[in-house]
Amino acid sequence: MLQRFTKDARAIVEAAVEIARERGASTVEAEHLLLAATRREDPTAIVLRGHGLDFDGLDRALEAESERSLAAVGVSAERPRFTPFPGKPRFATSAKAALEGALRAATERADRHIGSRHVVLGVLRPTRGTVPRALGLAGVDRDELSAAISSAT
Repeated sequence: MLQRFTKDARAIVEAAVEIARERGASTVEAEHLLLAATRREDPTAIVLRGHGLDFDGLDRALEAESERSLAAVGVSAERPRFTPFPGKPRFATSAKAALEGALRAATERADRHIGSRHVVLGVLRPTRGTVPRALGLAGVDRDELSAAISSAT
């Protein structure tokens, strides 16, 4: 599948690995892919920013989601400082599902290659999980965002 990824899509995956590592995560999650996508300078990133999802805005929404999820189970903790993970983080289920979703998005559109748009569409596919909850807290409609990304060139 990775051979079908464009340079931009590969850059998102590589940046997501680095973001996860810098944050001390032993796994790359779907949210790391979305954070990485916000740092790009392409039509997909422009659509994300147009919906209020620049890196810092998304990071704040993810922080709020984390605090809310922890509070739901009775955990109240200050966010620790990030200590970089010493190894290379592996891909968690959410990131794997997002990349599989990227392949599905490309296939549905009859696109031969998987670009940044497809990666983000793959991240946005699930209706449950960290990313959908964070988007909701940020006031972003996942379906509207997906439609806007799908129609961006």
